[in-house]
Amino acid sequence: MTNSFKTFIWVIFEFVLIFILLSMPSSGEPGKGWISYLLELPFADKIIHVGLFGSLALSLFFHLEQYSNISFRSTRTKALSLILCIVFGIGMEFYQKYFVPSRGFEVGDMLADAMGALLALPFFNGVKRFIQPKVKSI
Repeated sequence: MTNSFKTFIWVIFEFVLIFILLSMPSSGEPGKGWISYLLELPFADKIIHVGLFGSLALSLFFHLEQYSNISFRSTRTKALSLILCIVFGIGMEFYQKYFVPSRGFEVGDMLADAMGALLALPFFNGVKRFIQPKVKSI
């Protein structure tokens, strides 16, 4: 199996995971477990959205980096990937509003989704710069 196929599977997994997590109805009542405690912390929901969509954008960037064709690694392709992540986040908010019981439409969640995707780009560029071999000039 090639690396590009493995990373493609990972990207699909990320989309499905986000869809499943954001499709779960909220219980409306606080639980007694540690996860419920964490979710009651201020801005925990927004941090989760930033993490989910940042991870999605990173997986897209790493997938596109596997191709030998330079057009897949261009700034334009990264911008289109970011747009895809942001539109997916907006779409998920509308989906939650109309199809998921006890969930609503929040502009703050859309902003957190966009922030997660946008923060992934400088993180990806930093990691890429760190792991690329250094070429010594003669």
